[in-house]
Amino acid sequence: MRLIVFDKDFNTVGCIGVFNTLLWYRRYYSPGMFELHVPAKYFDLVNSGRYLYRNDRTELGVIREVNFSRGEKGEKTAYCKGYFSEHLLDNNVITPMLSKTGTPETLANFMVDKYIINPADDSRRIGHIRLGKPQGSGTTITMQNTGGSVGECLYDTLKTQEMSQRLVFDYLENTLVYEVWKGLDRRDTQEENSWAIFSDSFRNIKNAQYHRDESEYRNVAYVAGEGEGVNRKIVEVDIRANADEERRELWVDARDLQQHSDSVNYSDAQYHDLLYQRGLEKLADFAIVEKVDSDVDPAANLVYGTDFDLGDLCTYRYSDVNIECSKRITEIQEVLEGPKRTLSVIFGNDSARDFKKIIRREVV
Repeated sequence: MRLIVFDKDFNTVGCIGVFNTLLWYRRYYSPGMFELHVPAKYFDLVNSGRYLYRNDRTELGVIREVNFSRGEKGEKTAYCKGYFSEHLLDNNVITPMLSKTGTPETLANFMVDKYIINPADDSRRIGHIRLGKPQGSGTTITMQNTGGSVGECLYDTLKTQEMSQRLVFDYLENTLVYEVWKGLDRRDTQEENSWAIFSDSFRNIKNAQYHRDESEYRNVAYVAGEGEGVNRKIVEVDIRANADEERRELWVDARDLQQHSDSVNYSDAQYHDLLYQRGLEKLADFAIVEKVDSDVDPAANLVYGTDFDLGDLCTYRYSDVNIECSKRITEIQEVLEGPKRTLSVIFGNDSARDFKKIIRREVV
């Protein structure tokens, strides 16, 4: 593995031959993060750099914070940390108003082109980003947004269909290729892909932690759009598995979604779909928090990056507490310290609202 530091134009500033600790956190429904601790001699290098590239991964780190310190005994330390490049999509907000119908992938490619690659105001353009080859996945939705950040809006929209987005770094072309993607189904109930079964009986997991919290769970949303009083247009979004499931309701004020204006003119059916999509996105913020956090033995029967990866839907079994479930891998945390590597895999979802707060305070 090589660590290379680039400037803002992807010119090589230098390489880091030795590091103390590298934390590489990959995330499915939000931008990943990294933190690199290095000998003090590399401080000038990371302080003058813009991007951190790891040649055995497709993610590109954007350096947001650099630190140098000297202790009482004269020991010198330095580190840098930041987000993966998907966070660049949050640099631009959605303006003017976006109102469009299509699959999440079609909408995402349109928005990235309109607001990131070829904006009307060229000063808003973020260089070195291009669109990848469409995969043709997802079902049609209607969305409308004004003022939201491009990246966060797309994560929220894609999550409703268990999809994600990424910027894949092409080292030879010095470009970031935008892609909408979905992890593979590796459950033991399907035959299309090889199985990924994580189980204590297979001895490929250890230090398991299970967490479930439905205290803020909501499964029915009333989405209120245009109009006043009894004339206000309200759509009910019910995501309960069946009618016997306990009903937990949420009110969503969606007055910002317009049916008729100078730039849009939706039919009643189209406006219903628009409000319905907003309801799905808001209910996703109030999902049941259920996740399993386990250290995974990289030398066991499943090979990281080949047999399982970020976003894959896997089978998880832990006999100590009789846990058996199918969960998507939503986060993979790699910690490298010299020859030692720790791999922690998180299955399932965290609290979306708390997660966004955490993201904002992790990196300046």
